[in-house]
This record gives sequence, C-alpha cells and structure tokens, in this order.
Amino acid sequence: MPYIMRISSQKGGVGKTTVAVNLAVSLQRRGYRTLLIDADTANPSVGFHLGMTNVNVGFKNLVKKEAQLKDFISIHAPSGLHTICGTIDSKPFTISEENAKTIYSKIKNTNYAFVIVDTQPGFTTDYIAKVYDEAILITTPEDTAVASIIRLAHSFDKIHLKHHLVINKIGRHKYELHPKEIEEAYEGKAIGMLPEDEIVPMSIAEHIPAVMLSKRAKFSQATVALAETYSAMSEYTPDEGISKVSFWNRLWSLFKRR
Repeated sequence: MPYIMRISSQKGGVGKTTVAVNLAVSLQRRGYRTLLIDADTANPSVGFHLGMTNVNVGFKNLVKKEAQLKDFISIHAPSGLHTICGTIDSKPFTISEENAKTIYSKIKNTNYAFVIVDTQPGFTTDYIAKVYDEAILITTPEDTAVASIIRLAHSFDKIHLKHHLVINKIGRHKYELHPKEIEEAYEGKAIGMLPEDEIVPMSIAEHIPAVMLSKRAKFSQATVALAETYSAMSEYTPDEGISKVSFWNRLWSLFKRR
C-alpha cells in the first residue's frame, strides 16, 4: 500500500505546489515509484510546473467518471514521475464523501511507494483528510503564514491526522521569523527547511522542476534532503530501474519544449 501524503497550507502563495512537484520528482529519481496528484480544484498548476499543459484529463474527470485509475495517469517523461494533473473548470467543484472513499480506495490498491497530493489552500472536510497517512504543512517565515499553518495543524490534530512542518522561502530577511520561533509555535521540529532561491521562479518559467534544472541550487539540495528523510522512513526498497529515463525520452522531452 502506498504512503499517501497531503501537501497542505492554510494560506496561498507559500510555495505548496513547488514543494509537491519537487519532492515527488526527487522521490521518483531516488527509485521510489511515485504518483503526484493535483487535487487543487480551484487553481491546478502541477501540469504547468512540469510542462504538461497539453494534458486535458485530470483529477476532476477521475472523480466524475467510473473508470480505471490508469486511464487518467500521465507520465512526466524527463523524470518518469506518474501524474494525475488538474483541469480548470468554471463551475464550482467539491468532492463528496462517497467520491473520496472510492478514489482513495483505488489509490490504496496501487503499487506506488508514495502518493503525493497537492491540495488547495484552506481547511478540508474531515472525511477527505482521513484518507491520508500524513499531511505536510507548508509555511513561509511570515507572521500571517505561520499563524494560519498553526490553525491548520490544530484542525488536523482534532481528527488525528499526522503532520510534519516544512518551512519554505527562508531568506534570512530582518522581518522574517527565525525557524526556531516557528518550531516553538508549531511545538515540533520542521522536517524540512527550504531556502529562498532564484532557481524556483526560473524553474517555473522554464516548466522544469528545480531539482532537475540545477542540482547545485540550495533549494534543490534542501528538497533532495527532504526526500531522503522520507525515503529513510519508507518500508519500500527503491527500484533503481524505475528512476532511470532513457536518453531518447529526455531528448524528445527537451525537443517538445522548444
């Protein structure tokens, strides 16, 4: 059974999707079979980050139709990462308890080591939150972001959903909260600390995950370290074969971007 992680934030603009994409790619490249799901029904952007904007089926289609999970999975050729992208719809969309149970029962019966779900900011209903094994809470070192993530942490505590904290966009600016202050407010250690880095906006503009665009970038190194933490906790043995993508697939992927 895969380990299902919800990437969460109470406030927008903290880099939730950036963390989800780069963590998923890092785990896949370490040899862990990984599925990334864009369940942000308000502003899906996983496909944009990965350069997969031509994918026209996604999470909403999976919810609305009785079909096999594999029918909605697309492969990010450069990394080998499996994805279920989001689709933009002008109509409001919410997932029912019955839909949630149906979808995640299918996911639980797959052979992925990790399933990472990028969600929209804000609280969620209890029945959806309970399908996850863990929530990764993303905050930046500003007062408003930290206050909101603490409220979200407390809401997950009430339903007994395990969670870990990741502090993103640490820039050592004088107006920022120190990571130790954030950990004290959270009442626990941050599992990841990701620096503010020019590689991030560059990677978004290029539609290439930062960890693939520059291995030496500080953000990339910190994200790989976060992936190593989760791989150390995993009961799965990495399969080196699935993390390797052929030269021709990489070449074709680069050609399509031009």
